Amino acid sequence: MQPLSAPLVQVRQLSYTYPDGTRALDNINFEMSAGETVVLLGANGSGKTTFVLHLNGLLLGQGQVLVAGVSVNKQTLSEVRRRVGIVFQNSDEQLFMTSVLDDVAFGPQNLGMAPQEAFDLARKMLNRVGLPDAEHKVPYHLSAGEKKRVAIAGILAMSPDLLILDEPTVYLDPPGQRTLIGLLRELPQPKIVVTHDVVLAQAIGTRAVFFEKGTIRGMGTVTEVMNQFGWDPSQAIRGTA
Repeated sequence: MQPLSAPLVQVRQLSYTYPDGTRALDNINFEMSAGETVVLLGANGSGKTTFVLHLNGLLLGQGQVLVAGVSVNKQTLSEVRRRVGIVFQNSDEQLFMTSVLDDVAFGPQNLGMAPQEAFDLARKMLNRVGLPDAEHKVPYHLSAGEKKRVAIAGILAMSPDLLILDEPTVYLDPPGQRTLIGLLRELPQPKIVVTHDVVLAQAIGTRAVFFEKGTIRGMGTVTEVMNQFGWDPSQAIRGTA
């Protein structure tokens, strides 16, 4: 178990080059505490998504990554992925069962939880995200905002130490965005959020980190970072980053 004073996330000299030769991360150093919600800002292609995929071992680069005191490597992937839950930009990539309840209960059952206990937990998480009546629905019949909340419920059912969200408000209409922002503000879990959404960033971010060309150029409050880099998110095309 990590000491109480240790950072929740520690990244040292992390670099990653894609097979096509693109240098996506270049000697990244980063820390966050258990009480933070960190928003990652920057243009598409700046390395934000590549960075967060290293935090649960979906990508493994050069350098050191520790989450909750666990080193992220090939031998620790199952433990790390229990501790770090990622909500992807496209919820359809995460919802694959024939009912919402089955989808949310899938993770706990995969960890060995008894089916009835897993279903009870799934119902609790659906209630937590404001969808208590959705359990029997087919996931692809849901709205984009509902799909996003079901995906979050599935991650919450795994009791992660860290919640990562990649462009969570993309594809959502304004009411869906407001509902999601309200939910994220209420969730107590530490979060890292990749976003171009200024309203979201300012509503939930306790700190902002600005990525540029695979490096961290600066950090501070959301307002400080935006002012420092003259960042106009209206000029950024939404998509993977």
